[in-house]
Amino acid sequence: MNKIKQNKVTFSLILLAIIVIFSSFTILSLPVLFNYKSKLIIIEKNFYKNFKIYLKASGDITYKPFPRPHLLLENASLNLSEKSSHSLINTSNLKIYISLRDIYLRSFKKYLSTEIIDTNLEIKVSDIKEIRKHLYQKVNNPIIFKNCKLFIKNEKDQVILISPIKNISYKIKDKIKTKSFFIDGKVFGINFKSDWKRNYENSFNSFHNINLFNPNIEIKNKFNFEKKKNFKINTKIDFMRDKIEYNLRYNKNKISISSPEEQGLNYNISSDIQFKPFYFEGSITIKNQKIENFLDNILSKLLLYNENYLGNLNGLLKIKLKNINNKVLKNGELNFSINEKKINLVNANFKLDKIGDLVSIINSSEKQGDIFFISQNTLTILDHIEFAKVFQISSKKVKNIKQINFNLEKELGKKEFSITNVKINNIENNQKSNQIFFVKNIQNLRMHIRKVID
Repeated sequence: MNKIKQNKVTFSLILLAIIVIFSSFTILSLPVLFNYKSKLIIIEKNFYKNFKIYLKASGDITYKPFPRPHLLLENASLNLSEKSSHSLINTSNLKIYISLRDIYLRSFKKYLSTEIIDTNLEIKVSDIKEIRKHLYQKVNNPIIFKNCKLFIKNEKDQVILISPIKNISYKIKDKIKTKSFFIDGKVFGINFKSDWKRNYENSFNSFHNINLFNPNIEIKNKFNFEKKKNFKINTKIDFMRDKIEYNLRYNKNKISISSPEEQGLNYNISSDIQFKPFYFEGSITIKNQKIENFLDNILSKLLLYNENYLGNLNGLLKIKLKNINNKVLKNGELNFSINEKKINLVNANFKLDKIGDLVSIINSSEKQGDIFFISQNTLTILDHIEFAKVFQISSKKVKNIKQINFNLEKELGKKEFSITNVKINNIENNQKSNQIFFVKNIQNLRMHIRKVID
C-alpha cells in the first residue's frame, strides 16, 4: 500500500509540474498573437522616455518570450537629436526588454533595457558632442551593444577609424548612484577596455579609465567641471616602467598643463596654450631613458612628420633630457619651433658628464628606404682630466685639446653609429678626417678616440 501511495504522490507532482510548465509556455506565447505594429507610435515615444534616444522603426515588430520577454524590431534607426540629418545607428536587430505586466496591459511604458546585436555603428566626429551631452545630462535605462563594429567618419564621410566592439554597457546603477559607460573592444589590433563613470552625489566629477593589452598601458583620468569654460583634468599613464602624470586646467580659452614633482615620474610636462590666436609654449622633461629610445621614438616623430597633421599648430617646444642612461651623455636640451606646418629644430645641446658641452645640428635623411639621423657636432672640453679618465687616455695627450668637431650618422632602430670628418681644435687633418669610425659600444668609442688623438 505504501508503494502505491508513493507512486500516486510522485505521479501527482510530475503532472503538476507538466501543467505549470505548459501553462507558463502558453501564457508567455499568448502575446505573440498581438499586432505590435499598431502600437508603433507608442513604442517609439516611450523608447525616448526610457532611453533618451529617438527611435524610428519600420518593418515587422515581433514578441519573443526567451531568454527574456522582449520586442524585436526588424528595422530601426536611432538618433540622439530629433532633427539630425543622418541616422546614428541603423540596425535590423534591436531588442527592447519589457516587463510581462506591460506586455499584457499593452501599455508599453516601462522598458527594462534595450540591446543591439551584430550592427555597424557609424558615428561622425561631429556626433561626439551629442554623445557627451547624453553621458552628462540624460537619465536612461540600460543600453547594451554586443558584437558590433564601430566606424568613425570625418565630415567628408570618410572612415578614419574602425573598431570591433565585443560589448558596450551603458547604464545607471541606482544603489550607488553612478552612471557608467563600459566598452570592451579592439582598436588598431590592440584589445582595450574603457570604463567611464560619473557619481551623481558629486556631479562635478567623472572618471575614465582605459586599459590597453599587449602592450599593457593603463590610463586614468579624473575630470572636474566647475563651469562650461572652466574645468580640470588629472591624467596618470603607466606603460611598462614609464609613468606620466599631469594636471590640465582650461579657463577662458587658455589651457595650462603641469606635472607634479614626484620622483617616480619619467616624464614631466609644462605648457601654456592659448586659442585666440592659437599659440603654445611647452616643455617636456624626459628622465632615466636610453638615448636610443629618445632618438627612435620621439625625435624621429618630430623630424619625420606629415604636414597635414600639424594643422594650425604654432608655438615653441622644449625637450629636456635628464639622467640619460648612457655612459657619456647625461643631460640635454632640444628646442623646436612649429609654424606654418613646419617643425624646425632650433638647437640641440647636451652635457657630457663632467667633461664638457656638446652642440649638435641634427637632421634626418632617407637612403634606400631606411631612415638615418645625421648630425654635425662640436664638443667643447671643459675638463681634460675627466675626459682622459672616461676615454682611458693619457691626460698629457689631451691637455691641449679644447674642441673636437665630428659628424655622426645613425640608422633608425639601430644601436650602432658611424663617426666621420673628425677635427681636433678645428684643425684640418686629412688622414683622420677622411676615416670612418664604426661604433658599436663604449669600448669601440674609446678605441677610436685613442686612434684619433694619438
